[in-house]
Amino acid sequence: MIFTIRDYDLRNAFETERNLLLWSGFYPRRDNKLNFAYVVSAILNLFVAYGQLFSMVVQMAIDRHDLSKLTETLLFFMTHFTFLCKLSNFLYYKRKLFEIEDLLAESIFYGFPYERLELVKNKVDSCKLIAKIFRILCVLVVLFYTLVPYLDDKEDMTLPLPGWLPYDTKKYYYPTVVFQVMSVSVSAYNNSSIDVLTCMLISVASAHFDILKENLKGIDYKTGKTNSAEAIRINFKHCVSHHKKIVQFVSQIEDVFSKGIFLQFFASIVVICFTGFQMIVVPVPSVQFLFLIIYFSCMMCQVAMYCWYGHDVITTSDTIGQYFYMSNWYEADLEIRKDVFIFLERTKKPVILTAGKFVTLSLATLTTAKPKW
Repeated sequence: MIFTIRDYDLRNAFETERNLLLWSGFYPRRDNKLNFAYVVSAILNLFVAYGQLFSMVVQMAIDRHDLSKLTETLLFFMTHFTFLCKLSNFLYYKRKLFEIEDLLAESIFYGFPYERLELVKNKVDSCKLIAKIFRILCVLVVLFYTLVPYLDDKEDMTLPLPGWLPYDTKKYYYPTVVFQVMSVSVSAYNNSSIDVLTCMLISVASAHFDILKENLKGIDYKTGKTNSAEAIRINFKHCVSHHKKIVQFVSQIEDVFSKGIFLQFFASIVVICFTGFQMIVVPVPSVQFLFLIIYFSCMMCQVAMYCWYGHDVITTSDTIGQYFYMSNWYEADLEIRKDVFIFLERTKKPVILTAGKFVTLSLATLTTAKPKW
């Protein structure tokens, strides 16, 4: 596998997501270049998003006695409301992203041979592939939101999204359609970028746990003319420092994204229930039913990504001791063995990512009907 300088910089793993959120005016910047455009972009995105939210709240109040119409509005409202909560959480902690970037620039994460870097490259490429699939589902959801009223509804001049507007929508039909399509596109664009950014950072952490394990396994603990006790101690302490930095990195990821992930889990449960109800109400051989299937798949993919990469961190950090025992540790001197004992006691506890300190991100959470809170 051929590596370039850009592959070697861990901050480039999430370059696409960083640029997408910069264009929206949400990702923090270190300089003030084009500051006016940055602020205007953020204001326009927030205006469109909150405008659509207000429209749906009023519509739900109007349709409060019609269960079918109410659930149809709630289906999109929960997704949109959760996105705005995640975005607010992201904006509140966005300055901590500088701390994450600065941590990834530290020398402890570099200086490994190419066969170790392949572990990072493979995991990042795998995450990018999953991200493409997720974004394709998001695009399909946006397209179906736009096209379903025209393909599957007998009523004329039906809007793509449910929502109240303070004017005659039939008179200003096309401008209203443009606004609603813009709203759902902005939501999908920024929502998916935050999700993929989180998963990309988690995949970098799990990749470095794999590197750490290979480094521990590769240490030669037998002293000799070319391998002094001091050199062994330095190599081992480097692994201990590497482990501390990875744990710190994971902790920073949780500080920034944990609350948003928790809201996503809560909203997904509600949306899946509403989607199931809508599947019962709408006729099976219809475009709207196909849309509900795609929407359901998109929501499941969104939650599954968090659980999959969270589980990857657990499994990679939980097997550190096993890789250490693959080395010739028994030939180390007594002083190093004492340090090893303390380090192994620490690694017995796997690194866990949680959603709001309540839900563990793991495959068990994804597949269990009643997760442990």
